Amino acid sequence: MKIYSAAGDPPLRTTAVISLQEPLILDRTIARALKRREINVKEAFTIADSSGAFFRASLKELGPHAGVALPYEKMTRSPEPSISITLACSVLARQRMLFVMQKATELGVSRIVPILTEHSVPTSQLEHEKASAWPGQILRAARQCRRSSLPHLDPPTELCSFLNSESYRSAQLRLLLDDHSAPHPLPPETIKDVVLIVGPEGGFADSERVLLAKSAHAWVLGGRVLRAETAVVVGLTGVQIRFGDFV
Repeated sequence: MKIYSAAGDPPLRTTAVISLQEPLILDRTIARALKRREINVKEAFTIADSSGAFFRASLKELGPHAGVALPYEKMTRSPEPSISITLACSVLARQRMLFVMQKATELGVSRIVPILTEHSVPTSQLEHEKASAWPGQILRAARQCRRSSLPHLDPPTELCSFLNSESYRSAQLRLLLDDHSAPHPLPPETIKDVVLIVGPEGGFADSERVLLAKSAHAWVLGGRVLRAETAVVVGLTGVQIRFGDFV
């Protein structure tokens, strides 16, 4: 069976106090995390020290149980998202999910859930859509945007199963991008846990929209019809501006 999912990873942290240009000894936990992330010697990664400050470091040595890095830059801002965002996106055709994986990671999501809906790509076509490449897209995007954490990638999930999941039911706010609904303003209170739901090309089926309306807050992004992958980027940007770290 093909693997289309990947476990998330918290930010890399050391209990030491990091000093620039002084070798940093990496313990087994960090060494294993770097191997999972496919970080090679001479490549850079992001790590936090005991004070909570984030640094960029160059990997100098890496073995199965330990490693050595050289910190060379203290980051002025945390690269980690200030809120938890779950992106539930219907599986898109023409390999556009590769783009979704990249941009969702760059925009700070904590979890990505590919949703199987009436108008989405079916399970039988997942390999044609290069679904096995999704985890690799996340890894590369995290390195590019200097994230220290990795979002969790769920396996492709039926819509009903996702709506019954703990990650959906426990969220403070569940947003459904839907240009067929009357617009509703976003809630004014502080939100720290958001689910953003994006439908496939052609939108959700009527029965799916009725089901989603029972628990999700309809959110309309203007009067233009956006491509699904555009809606992902715009929707996540809007969430970060309203509730997150886009200031």
